[in-house]
Amino acid sequence: MAEEHHFTIKVEADLVREGRFRWTLFESGQPRERSEASYATKGEAHADATKALREYMTEWRPPKWQVS
Repeated sequence: MAEEHHFTIKVEADLVREGRFRWTLFESGQPRERSEASYATKGEAHADATKALREYMTEWRPPKWQVS
């Protein structure tokens, strides 16, 4: 059976730079990637996280031999 991956984006306040935000991308509940940069708004951070997720999804492919 093919393994399912569930992705979640979480945007939080930057602990170092007040008034800025960073994102974390979770895969099946585990942190997968974090933003290196901080963003002025939650919306900017979320937009960048969405872009990172799309890039990851285009690169990730289950093995062709895997039968579902």
